[in-house]
Amino acid sequence: MMKNLNILFCTILIMFFSCQGNKTTSNIHAKKDNPAKVETMSNNLPYTSDEVKKYYRSDITSSDPVINSKKLVEHYFSPEEIPLPLKENDFEIKPSAKDKYYDLETFNFPNQNKCQLIIYNTFGENDSKILNIQLNSFVKDRLVDKLLLDSRFTFETEYYRNFKINPGGTIEITKFSVDKLVVNEAGDIVGENENPVPKKQIVRYKINSEGKFIRL
Repeated sequence: MMKNLNILFCTILIMFFSCQGNKTTSNIHAKKDNPAKVETMSNNLPYTSDEVKKYYRSDITSSDPVINSKKLVEHYFSPEEIPLPLKENDFEIKPSAKDKYYDLETFNFPNQNKCQLIIYNTFGENDSKILNIQLNSFVKDRLVDKLLLDSRFTFETEYYRNFKINPGGTIEITKFSVDKLVVNEAGDIVGENENPVPKKQIVRYKINSEGKFIRL
């Protein structure tokens, strides 16, 4: 009788530890699966200027481009990031610490490099609004470079850009300028161009291992 009880007790112990082992194995797999999903997070690349159109519109009264800021996360430019030079800044865009910007997208690249896409308004001549789309590059959460992807406004001439961010870290920017007015040699406006042909310039960049935007 005692011998049978000992056998039964041993059998129960074996079954108990076997179940615990299976449970532990399942938890280990679960812990491995979750970080994998974070590390292989989709970056939605390629990403183009067409996908940013939903974040801005033309003002009804002035036709200036304004931001659809609803549901966007708002920030102010920090004094530390403002002095860092802004590449492809043809119009000397200079946001101040009083200016707001909004997060749009975040992209992960190799070498611990992360890029953040932001949108913001600045003011040009005659207080006209300028819409800016900017790509900030971070390495280990430290801002290392800035690239102006789009800067659109109209002041006698209409300016705007299209861009494409590729999975491999290359970026293509196409700059457009449209002369809508006819100006004589003295600089006086004498009319309007009925069918102006946009002037186009293409520039290309690549993100290097240090997170810097290098012009190709």
